[in-house]
Amino acid sequence: MRGFLSLTVALILLPGAYASRFQFTLTSRAEECFMEAVHARASDNKVLFRFGILEPKSYDLVDVVVKNPSQREVMMWKGEQTNFETAKVRESGLYHLCFRKRKGASSTITLFYSFDFISAGSRSLTLVPHLAVTISKDAPTVSAYSQMALTTVKGQPVRMGIIEFDLVAVSRSILRDSTRVKLLLTVDRITDGEYVNIALALLPKAVHPVTWEKLEDFATGGYRDYVIDDAITELGSHVAFDVTELFEEKLNNNEETITFLIFTPGDRDAIVFGTHHVAADYFPQIIVEDLGLELMHEVAFFKESVFNLRGDISFVKHRERMSRDAAESANSRVKWMSMITNVVLVGIAFGQVVYIRSMLESGF
Repeated sequence: MRGFLSLTVALILLPGAYASRFQFTLTSRAEECFMEAVHARASDNKVLFRFGILEPKSYDLVDVVVKNPSQREVMMWKGEQTNFETAKVRESGLYHLCFRKRKGASSTITLFYSFDFISAGSRSLTLVPHLAVTISKDAPTVSAYSQMALTTVKGQPVRMGIIEFDLVAVSRSILRDSTRVKLLLTVDRITDGEYVNIALALLPKAVHPVTWEKLEDFATGGYRDYVIDDAITELGSHVAFDVTELFEEKLNNNEETITFLIFTPGDRDAIVFGTHHVAADYFPQIIVEDLGLELMHEVAFFKESVFNLRGDISFVKHRERMSRDAAESANSRVKWMSMITNVVLVGIAFGQVVYIRSMLESGF
């Protein structure tokens, strides 16, 4: 009983838990969009989306796209009857869920969608860098401030990103046992493929101006001794690095800044968002996050698992319905073919009787 009450309380208090289900009809080929509000209050925010055509014909197909408030595509399907997906997001605001009928579909299609958002934990502090630049071997005395370009050729980085955060106004008291500090980065472009490995290293001492020339010894190999972690992320998604211990050490030592270097360990070419020409939610950020109760994370995992299970069940039901329709269509054809065959056989028999009777009557 106590476990049930705990689960009930966690479901009620789960931060960022939000769900909706809506049924509607498409009567034209014009795109029809709906909006759902999302408040991305933690580092691990997930959007869960499922859609389907109710009682579809075999030729009823729709194109579906989910866009974030910056109108970037989060999920997309072309020519589908039902599907579902889970995606990590960083941006708060109104997400657009857009549907369009495919050519040749029924005049009226009834659809449904199910939208859910899970965010376990809550931020107590967000830091935006006062410096986010690209240093390049090809331009050793110049820094690029728009975005952070990461390029590695034959195992040697030739373009790297530098991020520096100001810690002057941050108090040590903000850190507690249940607090984690994370560095969030978002990938804007990848030259080849959809995935890239991003590595993070600590720059032990701030250098100004930040150029390849000033950091040449560090950029050409010294960074390897200060690598913190690396992670694989996909295009448009974000990666989170846990920097709690480093952050706490900097505060304990009363240091004014913390500076990181990012690069790609493999021979890849990618762009990471900086602090220009993009929504603030995609800036590099250090967030101080209260993880909350462990039970809430378990409930969030449970909700996501249930959502995925319902999606799998919907897909199985859809395939079963399509198989049933195909079987019923085949049975209908067999029935009509049987009826036609029987009519032909009866006609042949009747014709034979008439023919033989006419022969007998003619005195054969």
